[in-house]
Amino acid sequence: MPQTSEDYFRDLYELGADKSMPLSEKIAKAVTLGRERLDLAYGVLSYTADGEHEITGSTVRAGEFAAGTVSDLEETWCRHVVDERELLVVADAGASTYADDVARKASGWECYIGGPIVVDGETYGTLCYSDETPRDREFRETERRFVQLMTQWISYEIEREKHYQTVEAQNERLDEFAGVLAHDIRNPLTAAVGYTEYAIETAPDTVTTRLRTVMDSLDRIEELIASTLALAREGVDVGERDRVDLGRVAREAWDLVAPSNAALEVAESRALTADESRLRQLFENVFRNVDEHCGTGVTVTVRGTDSGFAIANDGPEMPAEIADSLFDDAFGADRGGLGLLIVERVVSGHGWDGAVETGPDETEFVFSGVGTATTAPRPA
Repeated sequence: MPQTSEDYFRDLYELGADKSMPLSEKIAKAVTLGRERLDLAYGVLSYTADGEHEITGSTVRAGEFAAGTVSDLEETWCRHVVDERELLVVADAGASTYADDVARKASGWECYIGGPIVVDGETYGTLCYSDETPRDREFRETERRFVQLMTQWISYEIEREKHYQTVEAQNERLDEFAGVLAHDIRNPLTAAVGYTEYAIETAPDTVTTRLRTVMDSLDRIEELIASTLALAREGVDVGERDRVDLGRVAREAWDLVAPSNAALEVAESRALTADESRLRQLFENVFRNVDEHCGTGVTVTVRGTDSGFAIANDGPEMPAEIADSLFDDAFGADRGGLGLLIVERVVSGHGWDGAVETGPDETEFVFSGVGTATTAPRPA
């Protein structure tokens, strides 16, 4: 009895909905499911991004089509899928335009249907089903759509797993960084606090004011250590939120970072409901990025917006690969450092939205979803 459209897609839907099954097992079951539904001899998932045809999943346990086999991509049917990034359907190779194709002789396959696996916009490999015996009929539209859906689903699952692993690696880096802060910075910090407190008690009044400024900075360092440890070990959730003045927090962060190559302008302040320490941390990391990467003579502008706030600078354009990776989960091995990762986590912890626009004349971070603009609170 011919398979109905419902038959083709029901099992795949149930497989995708199973959250407890490991990805490798899901994909293996999907490849087998497709082979059974199409009634063909082989189901093969391949990796081709390195220019070869490496079988990473197969319904065959041993032999030239088993998982782990590597062959010349140029001698496979899959090369057409990789080149065109489209479904290839050959029901009877000998009676088709592919009768003299090198893949027919190299593989022995007379029947083939396969599509591309695309991860992060790049061709990762192929999913194909094949047989040494030609089909006595063409593939139905339902069968074609089924294979296309399979390739899209596997592409999504591989991409999601890749992003998850990248986030895990970023979190491990952040946790390691936090450990360095706790161990290597707290020891000399404790000594600095002790000596400063002693100096305040014994110094003349003309020096005490400056020493109290030093003590405020040391207290801020201790606060940053605690905040970064919490950020790494407790995740993105922010602490208690209060009504804070955007302009005041920005200026305090600017004074701490003290970029020697830039000037700060607060074009329009407003009141925000935020974890003040985390918000200051966001500003400090953006300002430090300007200090380290924007050269001299740069103006940084902070302004309130109807739905949040923005931080702009008129320095050089941010590299496209960094700008494109921010705030959209497009994680990659070569993305920005810990500073921008902390900015992202502060934003997500508050439940805000972030975006960055960059060009030759200006780079602007825009943070929205913060709430309706209000008048900034009066200074105490």
